[in-house]
Amino acid sequence: METLMMALFLIGVGYAVLTTIVGDLFGMEAHAGGLPFLSPTVIATFVTVFGGIGYLLLHNTDLTAVPVAGLALLAALGVSSAILFLVVIPLHAAQKGVALSAKTMIGREAKVVTSIEVRRVGEIVYEQGGSRHSAPAKANGNIEQGAEVRIVGELAGTFVVEKI
Repeated sequence: METLMMALFLIGVGYAVLTTIVGDLFGMEAHAGGLPFLSPTVIATFVTVFGGIGYLLLHNTDLTAVPVAGLALLAALGVSSAILFLVVIPLHAAQKGVALSAKTMIGREAKVVTSIEVRRVGEIVYEQGGSRHSAPAKANGNIEQGAEVRIVGELAGTFVVEKI
C-alpha cells in the first residue's frame, strides 16, 4: 500500500512538472468540455494529494490501510474541490468571456496604430464597453498606420481586418 501511495504521489508531481515545462508548447492543459471537474488539473491534484497524504499517514502513524485510504480520500476530495472552485471554474469562465467578446467585435470598426503588412501582424485600437482596447491584427494587404478598418474575423486571438 505504501508503494501505491508513493507511486500516485510521484505520478501527480511528474504531471505537474511536465505540464509546467512543456504544457504551453503542446497544449497539454485540455478541458473536458462542460465537465470542469474532469479537468486534468483537478485530477492531478486529487492523485497527488491522495498519494502524498496516504504515504505520510502510512509511514508516520499506526493506522491501517483502510482508515488511511479514507482520510487520504477526504483530504484529496477537499483539496481538489478547492482547486476546482477557486481556480479551474473561474479560469474557464474567464476564457469563455474573452472568446465571446472577440466574436462580438466582428463587423465593428477600429483604427490601425501599428501598420499591418502582408504576412505580418500589426496592431489595432477599438472601443468595447466604453473602454479602449488594443489587439493584434492581420490583413490580406498592407494597411498603413492611422487607417480605419473593419474587423471581419478572429483567429487565435488575432483580429482579421479590412480597410474601410
